[in-house]
Amino acid sequence: MQREDRPNTFAAQGLREILARQPQVASDPVFYGMLSQLCMRLLPSVMVKDVLGSLPIHAYANTGERLLATLRTLGFVARELSLPAARIRLWHLPALFLDEDGERALLVLAQDEATCVLDHEGRTVARDALGRGTFHCLSREAHVNPLSEESRKHRRQSWLHALISTFSPLGWVIALCTLFVTLLSLAQPFVIAAFYRAIFAQGDTATVPWLALALVLVVLAIQCAMALRAHALAWLAARLNYLVGRATFEKIMQLPIAQSRELDAKGQSARIRSFENVSDFLASPLALALLDLPAALAAGALIAWMIAPVGLAIGLFGLCYLALFFVAERKMKVLTSMNSDLATRLQHTMVETFAKRELIRECGLQHRWADLHKTAIARAQSVTFAIARLMAMVEAVSSFLFAATFITVVGLLALDAGEHRLGAPQMLGVVFLTALVAAPLHGLCMAIPRFEQARRALEQINTLMQTESEIELDAQRRRLPALRGEVSLASVTMRQGDGRPLLLALDIETRAGEIIAITGAAGTGKSVLLALVQGLASPSFGTIRIEGVDIEQLPRRTLRSAIGYVPQAPALLPGSLRENLAMANPLASEEQLRKVLHSVGLDYLDLDARDHDCDPLLSFIWQFSLAQALLASTGILLIDEVPNSVINGPFGKVLRKVLRSAKGRLTVFFVSNRSDYLDLADRVIALRHARTPLIMTPGELAEVA
Repeated sequence: MQREDRPNTFAAQGLREILARQPQVASDPVFYGMLSQLCMRLLPSVMVKDVLGSLPIHAYANTGERLLATLRTLGFVARELSLPAARIRLWHLPALFLDEDGERALLVLAQDEATCVLDHEGRTVARDALGRGTFHCLSREAHVNPLSEESRKHRRQSWLHALISTFSPLGWVIALCTLFVTLLSLAQPFVIAAFYRAIFAQGDTATVPWLALALVLVVLAIQCAMALRAHALAWLAARLNYLVGRATFEKIMQLPIAQSRELDAKGQSARIRSFENVSDFLASPLALALLDLPAALAAGALIAWMIAPVGLAIGLFGLCYLALFFVAERKMKVLTSMNSDLATRLQHTMVETFAKRELIRECGLQHRWADLHKTAIARAQSVTFAIARLMAMVEAVSSFLFAATFITVVGLLALDAGEHRLGAPQMLGVVFLTALVAAPLHGLCMAIPRFEQARRALEQINTLMQTESEIELDAQRRRLPALRGEVSLASVTMRQGDGRPLLLALDIETRAGEIIAITGAAGTGKSVLLALVQGLASPSFGTIRIEGVDIEQLPRRTLRSAIGYVPQAPALLPGSLRENLAMANPLASEEQLRKVLHSVGLDYLDLDARDHDCDPLLSFIWQFSLAQALLASTGILLIDEVPNSVINGPFGKVLRKVLRSAKGRLTVFFVSNRSDYLDLADRVIALRHARTPLIMTPGELAEVA
């Protein structure tokens, strides 16, 4: 099969071809046509997988909404312009015009100091034909996106702060509801006092129905405002939980391989779900109680205005509440940190135990390992008990302050009653206002564990989102050159975590189209060598060059997508075989797909991959994985070690055929310990434990053996 150079970015014709092959293109030609125009003219270097990954999977009301959703996924900020077509200027462009129904889309560009309007087929349209609709100004500049690093730097905001600030209109709704509740809560005691005075002091039964109606209306208004505020908070919590969960998942998937490997599956899952602590708090009654703190301050000021001694006493109790909160919060911060670290160690101990259970059993260390596990559990439980004990003490002190506040207020009111400065209705109002002050402060103290959990969750999320992703790192690297297959490894050394060398001073330069075999005992670094060539790992010492360029200067994602790779344990993703092949090279034509399948002895495209992914020893899986690697490869092909049970079957014949046909076309690195396959190589890298590898021809290797 002849090698075909595949560009890493879209050419105009390639873009039209790949989008034209989408099965839904017939149902919405405007969407796919306009998307191709937008990408070709505004994103000339976008990668195939990024565009295909941006295609919406959910149903939208019209073509315009689908286009806007796709553009946002591709990194555009679409700002709607409330201007007629005649007032659109060059500084508003590029812009997307959508008619009133959202089914007609036009791209408006600045071209040669003039405005150019294009339809979904790239044809020029007269500006007068725009009609009625809306313009959406498109921009990918960092300062326009509030979540970009540049924008956050100027505003001095963390990632989460910037995200929450995008919901500022909803924040105003919550603030107005809180202000409304505060005002009505302050008015409620006066309505009750008037009701009390009319019945018991004046005996005016005529005004009772009106006062009762006013009281009912005040209570209903407070409940409605609180329900609206609770609904807004719940929606905000759910929306933030979705956005943060999606963003953290994407960030973890885009982390550099070295960092991603440091996190186990549970650790990564915990990071994704860490914001649930914050969203649960926002949707809890405690959050609503804390929003009443402004009402508490206003109620305290009103009490101080009505009767100074009571206001002073409430102020002193408020200071006691705040002192309790800050002291307990500091202790809770330390205990929560200790609890988190101990839980992480306990989790790692469990993972390590299951990973090394055979070795532990063989060495007779079960009792020792059990003691380590018991000690870790005891430490974690002791910290958990300390947290529970601290909260019990906080609850006891807070409840005491709550009761003492009312007792003190009632006592001071009783002393004041002798001086006849306040009547019974006013005293009743003061007691009611006291409840408005004490309840939020009590809730503040009881929410200390939630505060600390939310704080740690925010820190983890902000730390993760500030980490540079592989996409951001690749943007700083040079463009990947066309791969001919020239690979150079100079003094490459790879050490294990404990410092022992896995690869030691490997020096080799391969020519384009050369077949290189890798052999050696288990644990000598055969698979690690393939990972180094792909950029999945970095050497401890030495340099790897591809086409004469240091691999550290090459974009890793583009490099991996251009190198064909057959792993030790190939697997198929859900979907048809055609869809699995398209993941390797979305630009491949129907003829190319059938040709590459035929080259590995397969002839069907539309079968479900799950029908063949039931037995890991099936030769079919390796044949199909080899087809994916050949389809993806533009110059370098890597094949990891294949089990003898597979290589003795049909796959062995296919592999021989591919290795023979690849000479002079593809540079191939393949792992094998079988002499009949080593003979197919031009040179052999013989890896040895903690020793410099041997590089020789198959004949020389046979003589040494």
